Amino acid sequence: MSPLTLAIFLLLSILTFIHILSRPKDHKNQPKLPPGPRSLPIIGNLHMLGSLPHRALHSLAKKYGPIMSLRLGHVPTIVVSSPQAAELFLKTHDTIFASRPKLQVSEYLAYGTKGVAFTEYGSYWRNIRKLCTLQLLRVSKIDSFAPMRKEEVGSLVQSLKKAAAAHEVVDLSGKVCELNEETTCRMIFGRSSDDRFDLKTLIEEAFTLAGASNLADYVPYLGALDLQGLTQRMKKCGKALDIVLENIIKEHEKIPSSDQQDRETNFIDTLLSLMNQPMNPHDEQVYIIDRTNIKAIIIDMISGAYDTSAVSKVGIVKVKGEERSDGKQNEEEEEDSIGRGISER
Repeated sequence: MSPLTLAIFLLLSILTFIHILSRPKDHKNQPKLPPGPRSLPIIGNLHMLGSLPHRALHSLAKKYGPIMSLRLGHVPTIVVSSPQAAELFLKTHDTIFASRPKLQVSEYLAYGTKGVAFTEYGSYWRNIRKLCTLQLLRVSKIDSFAPMRKEEVGSLVQSLKKAAAAHEVVDLSGKVCELNEETTCRMIFGRSSDDRFDLKTLIEEAFTLAGASNLADYVPYLGALDLQGLTQRMKKCGKALDIVLENIIKEHEKIPSSDQQDRETNFIDTLLSLMNQPMNPHDEQVYIIDRTNIKAIIIDMISGAYDTSAVSKVGIVKVKGEERSDGKQNEEEEEDSIGRGISER
């Protein structure tokens, strides 16, 4: 037997032993789960998902019904595949199922449970969401950036006019992504994107890592081995993001208060003005806004703006371009319809 084969055999033996020890001993008190396929030790039903999980789940739902149970590694999972069942989970009993699962990516790239996106539903989540809604995303705050949005959209429209006059090919998706990046940076940081901070590349890497199937999320005791190399990439990306955000925050802290009054207040300035203050002074459990909270909120805002709004804006530009060729009206409509990407999320 070769050393590699022996090592694999020993590893599988150890994992099987750990799996047996980690299984609940009292089966009588375990809740009854919906029907589902039998699972294998360690990997559960992961092997059944294949390269097209949505099709695999559709086939399984035909056999086991609209509500079925799977075990993805060590994670018990309920799969809902009918509108009626989905309404029960998303509307009737939405507060019970409001929390997202704890993923490794949230620890390294979203400051754990300090933000909004990955925080467990409860008192802290309600308070941090209320803070974002009232301080950052209220109508008057978003409307204060209207001149900036109009300026950026006007620049885009003018560049498209020049390209059309010169019969040049335009990458509309790329142009709209640049517009999205500029408006997001100016609303959050108070300035255009800076070459010193390659934030776009870091956010794209974070999206890639967040969308990857991480074995450590399903079989936690394999996380230390980092078999896919994802943990190392998460740590590297998370550290780079933290350095960028820390440098930006320090720059804003150095700005004199007199200068801040003469310019529009961006998201970071607003959050810094609230630092070391309680989010909920009237509640029994008081949460204090600290530096980590600010970074986590900024990451959530950037991710929400970058993730889907560019795709939506491309569709809007195309539709309105087909409706009318009047650049002035289109410009006004674009400013009204696509300048609120952050607030909508």
